[in-house]
Amino acid sequence: MASKASDFSLRLPGLILESRTVIDGIVEMSGRLAAVGANCPDCAMPSTSLHSRYDRTLSDLPVRGSTVRLRLSVRRFRCLHTPCLRRTFSEPLAPPVGRRYGRRVERCDALVRAVAVALGGRPGSRMMARLSAPWSRDTMLRVVRRSDPATVPPPPARVVGIDDFA
Repeated sequence: MASKASDFSLRLPGLILESRTVIDGIVEMSGRLAAVGANCPDCAMPSTSLHSRYDRTLSDLPVRGSTVRLRLSVRRFRCLHTPCLRRTFSEPLAPPVGRRYGRRVERCDALVRAVAVALGGRPGSRMMARLSAPWSRDTMLRVVRRSDPATVPPPPARVVGIDDFA
């Protein structure tokens, strides 16, 4: 019963999990995207003509003190639209799963961003290591710099100065 609860917390919409292995405290889950085909990013024509596959690894939130890695089998499709210059393209990751060139699942990125904004680089890195999600201080700061400035609250004022000689 406990394994079903941990499986439930790892489910992401649009993703089919195929296997799960635990080696040295690292949970590695293999899966694929549920979509049948994909649209070409240049001409927007749908395609189901499979060209090849490749594996992509994403980090997910830790579960019960174990690091979680998500290994996705991503498909590459052929664009069969003759005027289109793009011959092959990969299926895009949906926002709950990840984003283009991303190394973490979106919900994991949100946690890293929240800890980095609250604590900063080095203390945030130490906190994430205690949460079984070891990321460097540079990664923590990079996530804050990359995030939208509207989502990052300004730091509270610590000292208010009043000019008496004005």
